Amino acid sequence: MKVLIVDDTNTDRLLLKLYLGKLGYQVVEAQNGQEAIEQYMRHSHDLDLILIDVQMPQMNGFEAVKAIRDIQEEEKQEWFPIIFLSASANDNDVEQGIGAGGDDYLIKPISQKILVAKMLAMKRIVDMRRRLVDMNEKLEKVASTDFLTGASNRRAFESVLESEMSSIEENSNGLAFAIFDLDKFKAINDTYGHAAGDEVLVEVVDRVKKSLRDVDVIGRLGGEEFGIILPNINEVEAFDAFERCRYVINEKPILYEKMAISLTTSIGFTVYKGGKETKMDLMKYADAALYKAKGAGRNKVVEY
Repeated sequence: MKVLIVDDTNTDRLLLKLYLGKLGYQVVEAQNGQEAIEQYMRHSHDLDLILIDVQMPQMNGFEAVKAIRDIQEEEKQEWFPIIFLSASANDNDVEQGIGAGGDDYLIKPISQKILVAKMLAMKRIVDMRRRLVDMNEKLEKVASTDFLTGASNRRAFESVLESEMSSIEENSNGLAFAIFDLDKFKAINDTYGHAAGDEVLVEVVDRVKKSLRDVDVIGRLGGEEFGIILPNINEVEAFDAFERCRYVINEKPILYEKMAISLTTSIGFTVYKGGKETKMDLMKYADAALYKAKGAGRNKVVEY
């Protein structure tokens, strides 16, 4: 468990660090509220708990915790527990601490037994939180992923497209959007069976993913039809990227139960540089270019 200790008194901070070290916890330190925020920003990806003094110069503990909770809300970060430390047992201070975003309030001087007991309770909460975060990530992945191919499903893919369109800045590169499908895919299902067709779709997505950048997205729009989003790219780069996609699909047959299944793909794409076009406009443009690629003999990349 990783703990951020915030206290302007060196001896108090050292004592807490010693206690937590004996318990096997990793410790990060800050001397005031502003440093607490900076350390939080630096370690937010793996921080599990904050122990923070109330009375500190520059920015007190209440102010620092409120700022941290605001950051968590704005950045949609996961909650984790925060415990205030104070020499004051005033009811109003305790109420203010919980209101500022704290989860517990310990009175100084803190005995080692009390701290050990509190840390054990916090560890249970942290472990439960981690399980919930893992479960939410798995559920989110299931909800946004095509069950067969592992590509984004249509709902998630269109959401990414809208987000990327809204983030394009003036005078920057645009985003390329393509629709592709497998030429004469029905014949594959009819000849080799639907299980073979499913295997072909899985292999195609795997090949295309390997040819794309980490920031690029492939989504299954339905059946053998897929979409690709290439952020921050120009027309020439986009055409080359889609040519690579076409090539990796076509370069060698897909093996299924000792049968070699050859296939080609047709790709239609458009480049969006900002403007009044909507998501549906881009899909219409890419679909029109795909239709043109089919009409020109298939196994081609065509720009709208």
